[in-house]
Amino acid sequence: MTTTRPGSLSALRLANQRRLLSALQDGRQISQAELARLTGLAPATVSGLVRDLADEGELVVGEGVANGRRSRMVQRAPGRLRYGIGMYLGRAHVEAVAGTEAGDLLAESSAELARGYAPDAAAEAVVALATEVRERAGLTPDQVFGVAVAVPAPVDVRTGTLTEPVILPALVGVPLRERLREALGRPVVVENDANLGALALTRRAGAGPGPLVYVKVATGIGAGVAVDGRLVRGAAGSAGEIGHLPLDPGLTTVCRCGRRGCLETVGSAESVRAALAGALRRDLATADVHDLIAAGHPVAVRVLEDAGEALGRGLGWLSMVVDPAEIVLGGPLTAAGDAWLGPVERGFRRAVLPGVARRTRITLSPLGESTEAVGALIASLMENSHIAVEMRTDKQDVNA
Repeated sequence: MTTTRPGSLSALRLANQRRLLSALQDGRQISQAELARLTGLAPATVSGLVRDLADEGELVVGEGVANGRRSRMVQRAPGRLRYGIGMYLGRAHVEAVAGTEAGDLLAESSAELARGYAPDAAAEAVVALATEVRERAGLTPDQVFGVAVAVPAPVDVRTGTLTEPVILPALVGVPLRERLREALGRPVVVENDANLGALALTRRAGAGPGPLVYVKVATGIGAGVAVDGRLVRGAAGSAGEIGHLPLDPGLTTVCRCGRRGCLETVGSAESVRAALAGALRRDLATADVHDLIAAGHPVAVRVLEDAGEALGRGLGWLSMVVDPAEIVLGGPLTAAGDAWLGPVERGFRRAVLPGVARRTRITLSPLGESTEAVGALIASLMENSHIAVEMRTDKQDVNA
């Protein structure tokens, strides 16, 4: 039997094939020139790979128009589409969707979790819900290509472990990916939720060209940064943790991280709920906050505007470093629509140079509350997903 050694020509060709197939995993047609840009492979390499994969029945090649020019268009063969499961594991609930790489959702479900849950409880809940949506979608275990779990915390994708204890302290250092892989019998990816939100927008929601930032605003605030289809994670997955930018060290509120003045203490959905509950002197759930904002309650509107402007200032700081073409907002406050978006834009304009303010688009996620779960579904269908999501981790290629 012939073995494939790491670094050999055959191993590199296989890696390039997987990279190319990952770029086509959503079922859409892409020109060969765009494939070269997305994968970082040489055009000649892409041409050879497409020819070989078409001969093997993996791809369908035809003529079409891209950027106003006649082009060779490539897409996955319909019979080769795969099924995956995307999940979100939060502080108090877990969500799951089962679907195809073409973007069709076959089943979805969610379940509540007790706050402060133990690692075993988290793993059991994820396994149970993944099994439920798989069965509701009519899939056997072998039909599921993989499972990806989004979490609201920095993740070291090399090990699949959480690295910071701010939101899910019980899971820090726990080999969650390996536990789930053993229980489900399928490949598993564990990734930061904002990163997967950015992936969903670049692959599924028709985001425009240029760097994109997806900002999840919930209990905390986290940003996923994608540049040319690649996620920017940093050394250990903490890139984009903008909720802990010291917006104003003079603020009295102490953040969960132990410091004062963090952006999430004044700009998160939880900060809106807490401030409004304090002002009205009664307990409020997230649904109550939405109702008060929708009714135009003057205190609720003022609290939302203050939080939006604070968030906008934090996004301005981020933009002066990343200079994104678009910033997309997600999380429960998106339900407030322009009542939230307007103050965010005002705070942003005050924090950046005039040219940055003019050219940077700030929008609400078109995928709504499902943004992270859709990103997880996409990641579940990618080969070696912690590498493939970045598209160019290894820039070597083999000319065909």
